[in-house]
Amino acid sequence: MFRSRARAAKLTERQGGGEVRSVVLLLPGGFVRSRLRPLKIVEQGLQELAAELTERGCSDGIAVHLLHYRYAGWNGAAADTASDTRWALAELASRYGDVPVVLIGNSLGGRAAFWEAGHPAVVGVVGIAPWLPYGDLVEHLAGRRVLIIHGDRDRSQASAAKSLDYARRALAVVPDLARYEVPRGSHYLVKQADAVRALTTAFVLATLGTEPSPLANGGLRTPLPTRDTRAG
Repeated sequence: MFRSRARAAKLTERQGGGEVRSVVLLLPGGFVRSRLRPLKIVEQGLQELAAELTERGCSDGIAVHLLHYRYAGWNGAAADTASDTRWALAELASRYGDVPVVLIGNSLGGRAAFWEAGHPAVVGVVGIAPWLPYGDLVEHLAGRRVLIIHGDRDRSQASAAKSLDYARRALAVVPDLARYEVPRGSHYLVKQADAVRALTTAFVLATLGTEPSPLANGGLRTPLPTRDTRAG
């Protein structure tokens, strides 16, 4: 009788050279529920960010990986995306040892990043239009650096209102948490991708101690300057 092989999560090949002194793990978006394979186009949306992080961080020993999930969806109590992220963190530790890790999650991947930010290797977490349902825990963020970027017109399941509520609750344990809103930004932030990528990269490098912090002290709705910033 033919039996299909069980799916397994997988890390992309390492980007970056030299001795590894830190790691950036990119977690792409997906769906609330789906047992299908992840869409390649969703992963491709993080490739330019991975390339910029690799270029800027190569001389500092930063290794960049993207996680291929088993499934395209979170899938309720199974929390498949978070489970795959836990596997990836264990795998990175086995490859590189005790090095600091920054998690970057987009949409669905944002929830996985924040869920797993309590891992002892994690020093920072970035959510780009993250899906952060009301009531998700925040206490484990203590001691981490946190950045959230969200379009102010995102009314999807991963809405800006939800990430704002999450950020307000997280302030109790992360007093210097930074949250930026992208003016006129929808969930996908395509037109504002350059500005989002620049801030994310600068934040990661600052978190890993290679560059000064780029963050402004403007509250939890700090406007992210972009070429698309217009009145209206």
